[in-house]
Amino acid sequence: MKNVHSLLFLSLAAAAIACAAEGIVIDPSGRPIQHARVACADAAAETGADGRFSLPLTAACRASVSAPGFETKQVDLVPAAPARIQLSIAARSERVLVTANRRETDIAEAGAATSVITAADLEKRDYPSLGDVLREVPGMQVAQYGRPGSLADVFGRGGQSTGMLVLVDGVPMNDPGGAINLAGFTTTGIDRMEVVRGPESALFGADASSGVIQLFTKHGDPESAMPHGSVSYERGSFSTDRWTASLTGGLRGRFDYSLEADQFHSAGEYPNDFFRDTSGTADVGFRISPQTQVRGIFRTFDALTGTPNQVGYGIYDLYGSEATRDSLVSAAADDVRGSHYVQRVSFGYHRSNDVFYEPVGQGPYTVAAWVQEVGNRVYFDGLANPLAPVPPGLTLVTQSESIWASDPYLSLSSRTDFAYQGTITHTGGAAVFGYQYERQDADIGGSNVSRDDHSVFLEEQYAVSHRLFLSAGIRYEQNSAFHTKLTPRGAASYRLAGEHGALSSTYLRASAGIGIVEPSLLQNYSQESYAVGNPALRPEKTTSYEAGLVQEWFARRLRTEVSAFDNAFRDLIVYVYPTWQNVEASRARGVEFSSRMKISSWLSATGGYTRMWTRITASDTPDSIFFGVGQEIARQPGNAGTVSVTLAPRRWTLQAGAVLVGERQDPDPYVFGVNRNRGYQNVYASGSFRLNKHVSPFLHAANLLNQDYSEVLGYPALSRNVYGGLRLEW
Repeated sequence: MKNVHSLLFLSLAAAAIACAAEGIVIDPSGRPIQHARVACADAAAETGADGRFSLPLTAACRASVSAPGFETKQVDLVPAAPARIQLSIAARSERVLVTANRRETDIAEAGAATSVITAADLEKRDYPSLGDVLREVPGMQVAQYGRPGSLADVFGRGGQSTGMLVLVDGVPMNDPGGAINLAGFTTTGIDRMEVVRGPESALFGADASSGVIQLFTKHGDPESAMPHGSVSYERGSFSTDRWTASLTGGLRGRFDYSLEADQFHSAGEYPNDFFRDTSGTADVGFRISPQTQVRGIFRTFDALTGTPNQVGYGIYDLYGSEATRDSLVSAAADDVRGSHYVQRVSFGYHRSNDVFYEPVGQGPYTVAAWVQEVGNRVYFDGLANPLAPVPPGLTLVTQSESIWASDPYLSLSSRTDFAYQGTITHTGGAAVFGYQYERQDADIGGSNVSRDDHSVFLEEQYAVSHRLFLSAGIRYEQNSAFHTKLTPRGAASYRLAGEHGALSSTYLRASAGIGIVEPSLLQNYSQESYAVGNPALRPEKTTSYEAGLVQEWFARRLRTEVSAFDNAFRDLIVYVYPTWQNVEASRARGVEFSSRMKISSWLSATGGYTRMWTRITASDTPDSIFFGVGQEIARQPGNAGTVSVTLAPRRWTLQAGAVLVGERQDPDPYVFGVNRNRGYQNVYASGSFRLNKHVSPFLHAANLLNQDYSEVLGYPALSRNVYGGLRLEW
């Protein structure tokens, strides 16, 4: 009888095994994935440390396999047929940041005010210029001297235009001293952008005193042996055309590549207003082993633009031009040493070559304008006929202006970086540390000048509990010009509430930090009689305090954020004939609000608003209505906002939005003596329709209300402009 029972038990066990689906879940490198969830109908299982699972089944079924950090995959499971399931690494979501802490961190734990722009966001706008993207980020302001191709500055939270550090895959794109012109930067070939507002010098050094803008280039798929690509062409207003091309793919699960090219050309709206910009990106990666991979990146643009001058004031330059060539190359090796240590070794080189040429002298031009004076505020009210009667409340101002011929003026600079970064994960958090060497070079008045910078940094991130997250960092910088500087930063995030009714999560964050901006090489080493360099200049210093409240609602369909900040800027560098000095100081306080709502699977909306109060607190010309004590900081509006709505039902996408900018200080002491620039709104729209999986026509337009406005006085923006084109994909 016992033998019968034994045989019956063995038979039932065999039947149970036969009615189970077994297998292993692995990542693209072949390593097992622990805690992956395998679900089929009412049955579910979780993988162990070896990546294996066993799911009780009586028949074949369609299973869903998911794991944190990986794309969910649908597979067919059959009882008694072992399965080998490989999951692809998921793209970073809007909830995961890299720049804020130099490692992947959940947005709730980063302790920083951040904005994330994904590849999907860029595609909906047909990959706009970098400046157009930043105009919609709370706390950011872009001021461009006219139409596409003209000088474009970016400001963050009341800081100088030299205070926002722009990185491409970790490589600084600013000239030494922080200056950067966004005019030639496109978003073609960019997979993701992160904007961190507030000082980040503790992690990124000088030039990150107001924040960091980091662009991540697209990677290819190493599992895609068949190349995927696209080409597009568009044409529209002002004889403008643009083409783009891309090709991505991989080989044998180890090699990947992404190649992108773009050319924009426009005749412009005014004489000598042309712009041509050709750019390209190559991103190549190779996985040496499951633990080690290397990646190389090359990105460049070559631009030529006419410089028509202040056409809004009736001053026309018919011959001036500017040629710019900007290139970066980088190489990095990432290596995983066990389960707790990751290291990276990187090299980066960025070179900017800019030539301005004014071959013919022109003028003098006699120009006249109506201006309106309200106290110490002076507004430009339009060009005037000097013989016409003066309207009530206005004043006639006339001026004679000339454009002087000059030899080609060369601005050449480069930055070479070597860096090491290590990340140690431990119970409750991680420590990020590293060393960076940078050499800065420039051609100043025909002479080569340079300076060296050595720095070490450390940041500790620690979860005190499942609610409280702390981070603290510091950087020690040794510079051959300004010697040594310490830049600390600390932040805390506290989760006030989790899932509760309509609320998904609520967390409070606070941070404080110090940022610096180093002098430019021109300010340190120039030897012209009218511009003598000052080697004793100190870095400009920013002290910042911030608090924010983030609320997520309705299963994270709606996210709202409000931030308050207080920034103090001192040791600001200004030109005081015949040299530069640290004599100015200013302050900016403000409140930022942003929201992002997913109303349905095909309807979403975003909005943002910034209210800011700025004042100059120290000046070499304290009584000036342009730069004097008590005046607002130039080109920093007190009110600014954005709004957009996106509809994307199945095959077509439509997006409409507006950028709203209020009145601001805009000093123009040399022509009409104006110091205020009135507000404006730029309404835009874009749309596309997917005819099939290969063909998509698209259309986009800007300044739909055809408003006459200037981000910088005298340099009007484009009037209404519309473009249409076709994209082919395979």
